[in-house]
Amino acid sequence: MIHVKGVSLGTGQSKICTPMIGETREELLREAILAKEVGADLVEWRIDYYEDVFQQEIVMETLVLLHEMLDGLPILFTFRTMAEGGNREITIHAYHKLYQQMIRSGLVDMVDLELFQIESLEKELLAEIKQLAIPMIISSYNFKETPADPVLLYQLNMMEYFGADIGKLAVMPNNERDVLRLMELTRRAGAFVSIPLVTTMSMGVLGMISRLSGNLTGSVMTFGALTTEKISAPGQITVKELRSIIKLLNGSNQI
Repeated sequence: MIHVKGVSLGTGQSKICTPMIGETREELLREAILAKEVGADLVEWRIDYYEDVFQQEIVMETLVLLHEMLDGLPILFTFRTMAEGGNREITIHAYHKLYQQMIRSGLVDMVDLELFQIESLEKELLAEIKQLAIPMIISSYNFKETPADPVLLYQLNMMEYFGADIGKLAVMPNNERDVLRLMELTRRAGAFVSIPLVTTMSMGVLGMISRLSGNLTGSVMTFGALTTEKISAPGQITVKELRSIIKLLNGSNQI
């Protein structure tokens, strides 16, 4: 179980995280207001969308404003590279420097690091994240297919090796079996790896059910867009839709 500003991951229903993908400071601040209004449990700042991402002082000024505007809502910080479905390329040096800046700011509550980048990062960064007790998601995206179960388990094992608090798998299904296979693997992951928590999603319309079934599979987070114009991954639905459907699926339970 992970506690972040009053939000408990790994207990109760899957928590709803909404990506903020504004390109400008003004867009991001509007998104922060909307995130509070729609009732997201936490937000993900997808900084790869931000036009001033490589301007250190501007990034810090924007983060301070977001932190104030979100008023206690936890911030997950993510730079998603183009290879993993993101919006921008980045050198490994800039990636390291950006994350180092964020964790030292004291203003981000969680970070997401890409598995395929992590071996190239200096070990000191991972050690500092642990020292600062910032929960770390290690993620892997595949937009072509759903790899075989041994491959997915290997990826989770690697995430565990590098110290992930949450292992994240996002894959593309090519048929219904792929969707069900990922959901079953998620449900049984604890029998194969000792990673504390797992969140998974089968992308696209075909895999949408995986975003709604965390209560069955043990996936601790699900991602919902602020609006239909703010979708950051295939198959995402809005926070309002997610909350309504999950509540319906779980009867009168509060989420």
